[in-house]
Amino acid sequence: QNGGGAFLIPYFVVLFLIGKPMYFLELAIGQFVGKSPLKIWKCVPGFRGIGIAQIFSTFYTLVSYNYIMALCLFYMFASMQSVLPWTYCDTEWSDETCYDNDLENSTMEYTANVTSSAEQYFQKFVLKNSGGFTLPSALDWRMALCLLLAWVCEALSTIKGVDSIGKVVYVTSTFPYVVLVSLLVITCLQDGAFTGIRAFFVPQWEKILDIEVWFKACEQSFFSLGIGFGYLVMYSSFNDFQHNVGRDAFLISIADTITSVLAGCVVFGTLGSLAHELGTDDISQVLKGESDLGLAFVTYPEALSRISFIPQFWSVMFFIMLFMLGLGSGVGGVQLVTTVLTDQYPGWSKWKSHISLLFCVISFGTGLVLCTDSGNAIRLLFDNYGVGRALFIYGTLQVVGFVWIYGYRNIIEDFEYMLNKKVSWYWKITWGFITPVSLISIFIYGTATEGGSSSLPPIGQTIGWILAGIAVGQIVLWMIITFVNAKGSNVLEKLRTTFSPTPSYGPRDPQVFKEWKEWKFNKRNPASVTLPYNISGQVNPSYHRDEDD
Repeated sequence: QNGGGAFLIPYFVVLFLIGKPMYFLELAIGQFVGKSPLKIWKCVPGFRGIGIAQIFSTFYTLVSYNYIMALCLFYMFASMQSVLPWTYCDTEWSDETCYDNDLENSTMEYTANVTSSAEQYFQKFVLKNSGGFTLPSALDWRMALCLLLAWVCEALSTIKGVDSIGKVVYVTSTFPYVVLVSLLVITCLQDGAFTGIRAFFVPQWEKILDIEVWFKACEQSFFSLGIGFGYLVMYSSFNDFQHNVGRDAFLISIADTITSVLAGCVVFGTLGSLAHELGTDDISQVLKGESDLGLAFVTYPEALSRISFIPQFWSVMFFIMLFMLGLGSGVGGVQLVTTVLTDQYPGWSKWKSHISLLFCVISFGTGLVLCTDSGNAIRLLFDNYGVGRALFIYGTLQVVGFVWIYGYRNIIEDFEYMLNKKVSWYWKITWGFITPVSLISIFIYGTATEGGSSSLPPIGQTIGWILAGIAVGQIVLWMIITFVNAKGSNVLEKLRTTFSPTPSYGPRDPQVFKEWKEWKFNKRNPASVTLPYNISGQVNPSYHRDEDD
């Protein structure tokens, strides 16, 4: 869809110019302040709505992710049968156009209006697809139970906070590698696999000029690295103040890239093998399913069913792997919400486990609407309207807020003090110009050239825009609230207060805060700078900005 190898070029460019700089920026600012994504905006109070908007988008993401995790559980249990149920046309859910996946003359797929059993199984038996967006009807109890199990796993993984999450992450971050490497070995032993892998690395050059490919590359970078959600800020806020976060950013971004390439080889190798069996050289023809889930729940299950050595085992492993990946992302979202609330209301800290449990219950209740015949269409509303381009807005405003408004010099000095070394020219150039300009350009051009009208009916579009408005609208709402409540005798003074750091902005530890103020004071010319605190750490009476909000 995105040009195979042509996608890798934009992806690596985006990773180098946007992904890595954004990743390090979020980790560093979280470690420097030591607080939640809401509290970090004391450096630019008018942008505090970004942290709140991220909470809503995180909620949307978790509802969507856990629905997909429920699908993984559904397929995992279905894989434990003696015959994989999507390999044949069952009269319970198939129609006259269905053909068995193990049919020898599979080329009929390209010469007649027929549908594979794997696709009909997914659309008609699992999703009970109503054929488009409609108001939800009957609840599917099978999916509801799988969703409940997914949220129970989520709740148990976060009940002890960061300590329990750390143990969960060890499993969720290592098990997928074992499965991926195993699947890669098995895939490479299949005929046609290397044809598919070659297609992964050989670009379709005409696709490189397609702005949608660049947009998808940005989207992939954001999702794979976790940029824009607030997870990174939250996790790094628990680091020691002088932890080498730059090393973490470098190693993790490299590991993420290697993982993406490894997964790409597995997927394209599988597609190549499947294309070989179906007698075609075009791997795009073996992609089935109208939804974005077609690869994971139609094409790949069909490919797994063709493995000669215990296909049930590999199918179970594959869907456990997908479930683990979703769980690893989900626990971060739950912990983010808990951290924001307990940072905002310190008295609630003793109720952390209860807050996590309550959030999981609310999210599960919301997710039940996805366990209907319109569930997948509703999930796309959450993804496309509530998350999607919203992450670009959050990411862009984060760079603009920290680097352009709080100040390029300020942010560089803060990080140099924290890390006790000079910030590399690479970070300075990307933060100062390349990253924000690239994000703004891709977002504006991609949005302006987005062709076609929405295929959703008016009610679907209305619900989608309401979801988007609830999330992104928080930025504007809290900017207005901050401006109205800001001290100042005129508009300019109120604006200055709204977009200037509060006196309490800085490291969480009081002693580190005092030393940082002294260091910054001594670094600059005292005669030309009026600071909120003097060298002794006492409040400067000549400093008239707004007190801590």
